[in-house]
Amino acid sequence: MLKVRIYFILIIIFSVFSLNAQDNYPKDYFISPVDFPISLSGTFAELRAGHFHSGIDIRTAGDEGKPIVACADGYVARIKISPYGFGKALYIDHPNGYTTVYAHLQKMSPAIDAWLKSEQYKLEKFDVDLFPPKNLLKVKQGEIICYSGNSGSSEGPHLHFEIRNTKTEMPVNPQLFGLPVKDFIRPVISALRISPEVNGGTINGKTTPLIPELTGWGPVYKLKDKNPININGRYSISVQVSDLLNGSNNKNGIFRFAVYIDSVLCFDWQAETFNFNETRYINSFIDYSHYYNTGKRYITTRIAPNNKLTMYKTATNQGIFSAVPDSIHQVKVVVSDANKNESILRFTVKGKELENSEKNQISSNSVLFSHQKNNSFSEKGVMLVVPGKSLYDDLAFAFSVSGALPNSCSAIYQLHNPETPLFDYIEVSVTVDSAYRHLDKKLLLARLRKDRSPVSAGGKYANGILKASIREFGQYAVMADTTAPAIKALNISEFKTVTTQQSIRISISDDFSGINTYSAYLNGKWILMDYDAKNQLLEYLRDDHLIIGENEFLLTIEDNCGNSSTLKTTIVN
Repeated sequence: MLKVRIYFILIIIFSVFSLNAQDNYPKDYFISPVDFPISLSGTFAELRAGHFHSGIDIRTAGDEGKPIVACADGYVARIKISPYGFGKALYIDHPNGYTTVYAHLQKMSPAIDAWLKSEQYKLEKFDVDLFPPKNLLKVKQGEIICYSGNSGSSEGPHLHFEIRNTKTEMPVNPQLFGLPVKDFIRPVISALRISPEVNGGTINGKTTPLIPELTGWGPVYKLKDKNPININGRYSISVQVSDLLNGSNNKNGIFRFAVYIDSVLCFDWQAETFNFNETRYINSFIDYSHYYNTGKRYITTRIAPNNKLTMYKTATNQGIFSAVPDSIHQVKVVVSDANKNESILRFTVKGKELENSEKNQISSNSVLFSHQKNNSFSEKGVMLVVPGKSLYDDLAFAFSVSGALPNSCSAIYQLHNPETPLFDYIEVSVTVDSAYRHLDKKLLLARLRKDRSPVSAGGKYANGILKASIREFGQYAVMADTTAPAIKALNISEFKTVTTQQSIRISISDDFSGINTYSAYLNGKWILMDYDAKNQLLEYLRDDHLIIGENEFLLTIEDNCGNSSTLKTTIVN
């Protein structure tokens, strides 16, 4: 009895500590990075495809070029430029042990931009990851350091803003630092899903998940059917939730998801901080199979054995609950945002005797993969190496082969099913038929979408074997890319006068393996061209490399299978 009391006291103490975690950060150190009221289109740890959102997205009224200021004194610690991801990003280290990150930028301030461009020209590269010497590029709080944009994988103009722990590089929810974000609106609980977690277990007499109809809002959500939910065996709880902020129509992510059973906190997830190497645990944090089939994300209490996500503050029995036979249990689901606006759903469950024994049923045509060790599989010219860390749970792996497509160089290999997520990469090796080996470096592994259209999964061919690393199950086939990428000049042509032009713009594209490298030259000298991959655009901004008179422009691009194209023309300045 004493042990039970101590256990519940510890739970209460830990719960209070967890709830106060958002009070552990300085509230008056950082100022807003923008000079207008903050309106968010994205929140910290929001659910994204394959990852948690690592910052907040600040609206810029659909415009680029908004001035962005340093949130505190510091120095430029890193500048990363990429056609993908964050695009143009700036990192500022501050004396208080935090780093602020500003991403999807249009450009840097003049002093920072001058240093950046000098390094890009030294390296003859657009995409760079640079670490200036400490204190070389100092900034003061409120100083303009960059301008907002739409670079990288951004889906529209905005500022992606982060605050990271400088030492660990872990992002922390910026809203915990007192940034002035207006939010008085409670999160919305759109749907509840209760799932049996044992073979033979039932919810209201059925072995499939129950999605009861909800009524109410805010702190008084409840089930439309007031009768207790009859549960036979163990169960997990999933919710579909979103948060609205004042001045924004976006459905954003929440800060906290907690479950109390009979007034005891049994599950608690909070969007306080996480490590980048754990972000793909999102595919276990949500009901991935349901998401794959419906596009709807339910966050779930069930924690798979190999889910090491540190945002879980409390998780009794890995988020799987028991309904004691012939007992009534009061369940309270709590969701809240970073401003502590809270919505509550209450319902009742009644335990029933579990009649069927639990069994691990494995199909006769499947192989059991363990999440605790390395696994391998070999059949019909295909070999897989599946590290245990790549799996969220043990897996009854299924494999089949079907006929080739007209444009494939192999049969179609069904590697399990795409409803089952992978955390990390697995290795696939395919023996290539001798009829296609002459294609050599043009060969790659392709994943087939639902409509059977192919998307490159990469890979390298050597000695009759094509090897690739994949992070999705599904249908795969060997294919070849023998088509050169396309180049289209948008505003230059042979002997065109460009005196009044501020830039040279070129469209580049590749229909399969993707652009690998590009290089542009004026009069034999390398020039910097910004690469906007999502818009398939290269752009050179006029500078002193463009001389008076005739200039010879040369552009070469190569895809990931070694196919190349060249554009050569003379322009007049």
